[in-house]
Amino acid sequence: MKKIIGILITTSLIVAQSNNATMTMYKDGFGLVKQPVSWDLTLGQDTISWDLLPLGLIKDSPFLTLKNAIVNMQRLNQDVFYFSEYLNNYLGKIIEVELINGTSFKGTLVEKRGDNITITQKRTTISFNKDRINYITVPGKPSNAIFKPSLSWGISPYNRSGTVTGNLIYLSKGFDWDATYRLILDEEGNNAEFLAEAYIKNNSNLDFNNLSIQLVEGRLKKDGNINKMLRSMKNSETESEMNQDPLGDYHIYSLANKINLKGEESITTRLYSSRVVSFKKTYLFENDEKSQKEEPLGIEYEISNTKLNNLGVPLPKGKIQLYQSALNGNIEYVGEDEIRQVPKGANAKIISGRAFNVVGKRKVLNYDRQRKSEEGTISIEVSNTLSKDIKIRLIEHIYGDWVVRDASANYRKKDASTIYFPIKVPANSSETVTYTYRKEWK
Repeated sequence: MKKIIGILITTSLIVAQSNNATMTMYKDGFGLVKQPVSWDLTLGQDTISWDLLPLGLIKDSPFLTLKNAIVNMQRLNQDVFYFSEYLNNYLGKIIEVELINGTSFKGTLVEKRGDNITITQKRTTISFNKDRINYITVPGKPSNAIFKPSLSWGISPYNRSGTVTGNLIYLSKGFDWDATYRLILDEEGNNAEFLAEAYIKNNSNLDFNNLSIQLVEGRLKKDGNINKMLRSMKNSETESEMNQDPLGDYHIYSLANKINLKGEESITTRLYSSRVVSFKKTYLFENDEKSQKEEPLGIEYEISNTKLNNLGVPLPKGKIQLYQSALNGNIEYVGEDEIRQVPKGANAKIISGRAFNVVGKRKVLNYDRQRKSEEGTISIEVSNTLSKDIKIRLIEHIYGDWVVRDASANYRKKDASTIYFPIKVPANSSETVTYTYRKEWK
């Protein structure tokens, strides 16, 4: 059995390799692979096979399209050799077990359950955990063993001999991608460098050479129309960024150049070229009805996704990291958030950390609850110790059937339970907003 184990280890180290495929990758952890195939047939040959398949293959998805032959039947052989299952054939037979400390035992295999095997000798019964076992030796060797799944087809070529070409198309788990963004802020003005990238992951056992990649933003039903996906695949032109096209209600991005992507490897590539955008900065102080607290305010950056702002492109959902460009030229990390899908013409809102020099204090000045009513008077003070004027949004959540009166500043109603006060606070000063809310019920 030592020889068999050696063969298995060598086989596992040989990574399958796909050439010249096109992959459409989705955010659901799977990909659609379009693999070009070509076989030279001899006279009378009508069976062909293929075993360059990822372990995550979705079993009912493969199909073969040939230009000069008809596919009559397809078989998927998954009867792969696994030693743990092969060992079942030796229940009641003599095997040898060597432990990691070098001790060996020979006896009759009487049980194999979970991580344990049990053998009997003349006077003893011994159970071993697989973590203690170095190797197991059994007599003979497996016959007709296959070491990975394979597809085979019965075909009828148009010509009795020659070359048959086409595409093998299948879905597989083990592929994923995410959008990642970086915003390098220039706090002296209102501009930032905006970087949009795609983080692409091949978690499969298959290497891809000369791979064309397309990325789909959105989550598709896996029982959707594959032919529609294929018709949407376009040849990429050479550009400095990805091409983007609509895919029904979704969006597809095509990597400009072919790449090599190994199994268990990830790459990062640009979705769009770097561009300078302007932003609006607002400080946020958010509270519920009865909360009383004093804390630094959150920071919101709002970016308009328009051509006027050097964007106007579909932005997939993804993580965004914020960096600060200092006067000495250094770049420092200052926060992280996630943005949802941002269509052209919409605004992306990014919440960073909290401001050291802008502090809010909220007090409940008066609270009166009666049997059929409730009333509260609120005071919100914001102190700005920065050397510049700033914009503030005081967000208040009030629940139930309410009215606001005696507000010292204009407010806006966002929804049934949210109002906010947009105010400005001059440099090195503070502003206070007060209001009273009243609720009544039957």
